[in-house]
Amino acid sequence: MKFISQHKNLKGKTVLLRADFDDPHQGGRLLDDYRIRMSTETIKFLHQRGAKVIVVSKTGRPDGFDVSESLMPEARRLADLLNKKLVVVKDRLPEYDLNHIIFFPGDIREQKNIDLIKKVHPKDLVVLENIRFYQEEQNLDRKFAKSLASIADLYVDDAFAMAHRNEVTTAVLPELLPGFAGLRLEKEIKALDKLLTSRTHPFLVLMGGAKISDKVGAIKSLGRHADKILIGGGPANLFLLAKGYEIGKSICEKDQLKLAKELWRNFKDKLILPVDVLVAKPDFSDPHFVGVDQVKKDQAIFDIGPKTILEFAMQIKTAKKMVWNGPMGHYEIKNFSHGTFAIAELFASKCQRNCYGVAGGGDSVSALTRAKVLDQIDFVSTGGGAMLDYLAGEKLPALEALEHSK
Repeated sequence: MKFISQHKNLKGKTVLLRADFDDPHQGGRLLDDYRIRMSTETIKFLHQRGAKVIVVSKTGRPDGFDVSESLMPEARRLADLLNKKLVVVKDRLPEYDLNHIIFFPGDIREQKNIDLIKKVHPKDLVVLENIRFYQEEQNLDRKFAKSLASIADLYVDDAFAMAHRNEVTTAVLPELLPGFAGLRLEKEIKALDKLLTSRTHPFLVLMGGAKISDKVGAIKSLGRHADKILIGGGPANLFLLAKGYEIGKSICEKDQLKLAKELWRNFKDKLILPVDVLVAKPDFSDPHFVGVDQVKKDQAIFDIGPKTILEFAMQIKTAKKMVWNGPMGHYEIKNFSHGTFAIAELFASKCQRNCYGVAGGGDSVSALTRAKVLDQIDFVSTGGGAMLDYLAGEKLPALEALEHSK
């Protein structure tokens, strides 16, 4: 794989940058900007070396053009971070010489818009509208890919969180343009390789979040090397159900029950499940702690309990390397955030000392941010599913494409 950090001459080149701006937002307001901030290093690097940068990214999962999923808030935040003026361009470019971030909402399938983008001043930075507005992106449309490739000389991928997606802007463009990994993507690969190649023990894995289906490969792969796997959130509910416990109305992928039983058979000596939980009614009323054998049918599990936190703390205390994906419960609501925040603080307390810790996934980043310990983690990956697939040894389409790029 070629890294853009090693490129000798970028002056006068137009770079199509696949960035990752998919931070959580609601009602047009960004709730977090971690991924956007992590993209700025590569953007500055390219600009300082004289390249014109055209940014392609996505947010959400829109079905066609949807103003509520516009990248405008992300472009505005990027402008603030880079101290540049944001300008929305539809059919006319700015005539005055000032470094802009140009947000381009026009349909890039139209040749007139492609031609307009080509005329952008080299000092300006272009952010295209949400690439997921186009069905061609996920349909691997070659005509669409060639049209995008026509506006650039080089392709740079800095969107690790999308590395497991087989789409035009992740897997096809590197076939059409010389492809390079961006500075952030280079850091992601090296940080995860450090975790994989280190033979330090005890090796601890923490798994939470809502689903287990997107973590199976990682559990199977890491389970062979990990000393203990601490389970919370939806996956814990599923394992408890598989063991015959009542979980009431808790979030749970019941169609994965057979899989959970298989994982328990194979890794029961390593899996550590909650021994107590915080339950409440589905409307969040009447929260209280109970043992895992005391959950009622009209209750739902929203967090791990204090005895479980203590057990997890004892495991974290002895760890020499750790990886964490997914919160321990419904941390977005204050009453149900204590377990996740406690684990975040414990995890952070071990990092940057005699333990190497990696965390990843959008909810994990959000939880670490809210717990105010994000900057204490050895490495925080921008990827969730991509991080788990990489650690599981899966082939990621975007990385494969970069390795075979011309």
